Amino acid sequence: MVDQDFPRAIHLPGGNFFDDMRVDIAESHKGLQGYTFRANVQTSGRLASMLNYALNAVTQRLRINEFLMVSGLRRKWFDEFMGYWTGVLSGRPLSFLDFFMLLHDYRKRQQHMEELDWDTPEKHVRNWQDYGAIYSIFSLTRNAGTRPIVGRALWKHLKPGARILEYGCSLAPFYHTYRNFYAYRKCSWMLADLANFPFHYAKFIYRHDPNLNFHTIEPSAFVNPLPANATFDVVIVVNVFEHLDAPLLAAQYLLSRMTAGALLVFDFLESDGKGFDTPKGLEQREICLVYLSERLDVVYGSIDASKDVGFTIGRIR
Repeated sequence: MVDQDFPRAIHLPGGNFFDDMRVDIAESHKGLQGYTFRANVQTSGRLASMLNYALNAVTQRLRINEFLMVSGLRRKWFDEFMGYWTGVLSGRPLSFLDFFMLLHDYRKRQQHMEELDWDTPEKHVRNWQDYGAIYSIFSLTRNAGTRPIVGRALWKHLKPGARILEYGCSLAPFYHTYRNFYAYRKCSWMLADLANFPFHYAKFIYRHDPNLNFHTIEPSAFVNPLPANATFDVVIVVNVFEHLDAPLLAAQYLLSRMTAGALLVFDFLESDGKGFDTPKGLEQREICLVYLSERLDVVYGSIDASKDVGFTIGRIR
C-alpha cells in the first residue's frame, strides 16, 4: 500500500495557532477513517532494547529527564511533537521553552473548569473533546519524557506473543514503554479510547507500528465498546476507572474479554468526583474494587477500597 500523509486536523472558528488552539477533535478523528496505518517500523533487538532500558532507568532514577528535555539534550520527543503540532495541527513553530510555556498556559485554563455533566454517553465524550482539553497532549508528552518506563512490575510477567489491550489509553504510556524496550517480544496490541486529544496524537506517533490496532470507542457502543470476539491475555486500565460513569460495568465487561489466567493491570484513585473524575466513579468505587478483589489473585500491589489503589496487577481466576 502507498503511504499517505497524516490528515490535518479540523479547526473550530476563532482562536489562533499558538496559545489558543481550537481543534475540532471529533471531526479530526473522523478524518482518519480513510487513512492507512501502514506498518513499516523495524523494532530493536533484545540487546539494544536492554541497553536502552538501562540508560533510561538510570536517568529516570536520577530524575534528570526533565532537564534533558528542557535543555534539548534529549529531543526525539520534541521532534515528534513538532511533526504533529505543525504538520497535523498547523500550529506555529515552537522552541523547547515555548512548549513548556504553553503547557503552563493551557493547564491554567483547565484548572478553572465548570462542573461537568455526564448524564449521557454523548455528553461524556463531549467533555473530553472540549478544545481546552488540548492541554492533555502537552501534559502527557511531558510525562512520557520524564517517565519513559512505566509499570516496571508488569514486564516480568509479559509473555512473548501476548495479546494486550490498553483501554482508555490516552497517549498510551504502557505501549510507549513496550515499543521502546520490549518490542522484541512480538506482542500484539490494541489501543482503545474515546475520540479525544491524546488518542489522536497517539494515532500519529504510532501510525506505522507493526502488530498494533487502534479502536475508537463511540458513544453508541458504551455498553459493548470493543470489537466482537476480541479477547486479551493482558488488559491495562490505568488512570481510567475514576473517569468512567459506570466503572463496575466496565470492570465486568473487561474481565469477560480476558482469557483464562489473563492479567488485569489497573489502579483506582480515591477522587472527589469532580472535574474529569465522575460522580459515578466515586460512588461505585468500593463496589467495583470488591468485585475485582473477588475475581483476581493479586500478583503485585493491593486492593483496599479504604484508600487509593495504586498500580496493581491481578490474575483472573
